[in-house]
Amino acid sequence: MLVLNEAQALVVESLLTKMLINEPYSVNELEEAIAWFQREGDRFSCPFEQVWSKNLAQEIVRALRNQSSSPDATPTA
Repeated sequence: MLVLNEAQALVVESLLTKMLINEPYSVNELEEAIAWFQREGDRFSCPFEQVWSKNLAQEIVRALRNQSSSPDATPTA
């Protein structure tokens, strides 16, 4: 089983957040994170997944609200 250390988990959280809200992210960090998940036969566990899932969800909602309240926001059908 692969357990991410705190630094790795922070990188993964940051990358996922940036991808979900369409912010620029580091290709080097993405390549490094992908390498952590490419070990054959490993299962994955993140020690802080419940807290980070909640924080990630809150950040996504905040970003979406900011987008919808900005004058440049475009409606979606």
